[in-house]
Amino acid sequence: MPAMADIVLSLKDVTKSFGAVKALGGISFSVRRGEIHTLLGENGAGKSTTLKIIKGDVAPTTGTVVIDGETVTEFLPSNAARHGIAMVHQELAVFENMTVAENVFVDCPPLRGGLVDVAGMNRRTAELLAMFELDLDPRTRVLELTPSQRQIIEILRAVNVERKIVILDEPTSGLNAHDSDILLKLLARLRAKGQTILFVSHRLGDVMRISDRITVLRDGTVVETLDNQGLQESDLVGRMVGRKLAQVHHRDRPARANEEPVVFKVEGARRQDGFEDVSLSLRRGEIVGVYGLEGSGTAELSRSLFGLDPLEAGQMEISGKAVASPEPRRMMAAGVSYLNANRKDAGLFMQRSVADNVSAPVLRRFARLGFLNEKSLMAKAGEAIKRFSIRVAGTNVPPRELSGGNQQKVMLSACLSCDPTVMIVNEPTRGIDVGAKVDVYRALTGLADEGRSLLVFSSELPEILLLADRILVMRARKVAGWLTGAAMTQEQVMALAAGNK
Repeated sequence: MPAMADIVLSLKDVTKSFGAVKALGGISFSVRRGEIHTLLGENGAGKSTTLKIIKGDVAPTTGTVVIDGETVTEFLPSNAARHGIAMVHQELAVFENMTVAENVFVDCPPLRGGLVDVAGMNRRTAELLAMFELDLDPRTRVLELTPSQRQIIEILRAVNVERKIVILDEPTSGLNAHDSDILLKLLARLRAKGQTILFVSHRLGDVMRISDRITVLRDGTVVETLDNQGLQESDLVGRMVGRKLAQVHHRDRPARANEEPVVFKVEGARRQDGFEDVSLSLRRGEIVGVYGLEGSGTAELSRSLFGLDPLEAGQMEISGKAVASPEPRRMMAAGVSYLNANRKDAGLFMQRSVADNVSAPVLRRFARLGFLNEKSLMAKAGEAIKRFSIRVAGTNVPPRELSGGNQQKVMLSACLSCDPTVMIVNEPTRGIDVGAKVDVYRALTGLADEGRSLLVFSSELPEILLLADRILVMRARKVAGWLTGAAMTQEQVMALAAGNK
């Protein structure tokens, strides 16, 4: 047993109720000084409520929270800061038009003679960057940085002043494998310097790699706190879900599938500063995965294929018919739908009902003489809820009240409302738990089995390998190569993506 002096945070029998709803049913665990301690659980397990209590955003109904030997009596964000707790949220709070140094010191700029000491701020930021082996100029504006670099800037802001605990909420959820690796190495350096980190992630590979100990939550209670020695991902999954999780296997399409007609074809596609000379084809019932590291052009390609950003060169065909000047309305009319990577900012109407979201792409179909047919609209939403097993009390519930996995299923339902033959799918499982991922994977492969064709863009390589019949790999804004069959391995994909082949 560790000495009490080694415990920097402890929760004992912490409960929290919101009216009649019990969010936490008695949480007890402790965090040791200088460790990376992961809080793991499915959406709805109680992670967010636990973090809010630690951060001082909400007060527990009962129970005790002790930070560095001091029992917390007032739960306020200002008190959490006084106790030395900082939190880096999944939704970044960086200021794009400010420099790296200005972002790091936004809460506490150094003063000299009553004015901000810009030179001193840049010098101190350079020292921080060098300490963690980060090759960045403190004077660089944040809008020029990659997602992983922006995430790192937020972490540096949190550790710029002495902190007892830094809470990281899904820090790698929007990053590809390369950028995740950079960030995890930074966390290892922070730990080596004695920083205590409370880590939250749905990426089990990241959890297994970086954690010293893991506390698993389920249904608002602690299942177990485990030392990360000899653990397997299956050990964590079983404790998280409390049931045998259905396996999703890579589907082996029959050889005759190569005789299916091409339903989506692009040749010589180009967009300045985005990608160049991209050609691809997609057959009926096929899933093609698209993978590339940061800056490879995959994000720009996805947008242009749906017409969100115009192509500057190239030809496109849908079901054998040429499409001139692709734009979203024309693409939907031709049978193509688009799943956005960011459900909160551009994928869902968070305040509107599930029914409104499902029907939004084809709202005119539910209108007659200027009036909506509410009965038909609700029936359509009910079908979607049943088809994707969306856990929701009713069709009038807004997505903001749903878990990430159920929000993702609502987005999929909206994409299907126009009955597409081709679906462009971006980051289908970003920020959702392992159980919900299985549901989404089965839904996507089920759609392909129905005869729909999917172009899946994902930064999670295991996801691409699981879903895809073929994989297009991009590097430096060009097609680096195609992989099929036995060649679809993590080593082969990364060799192409990183330029080793």
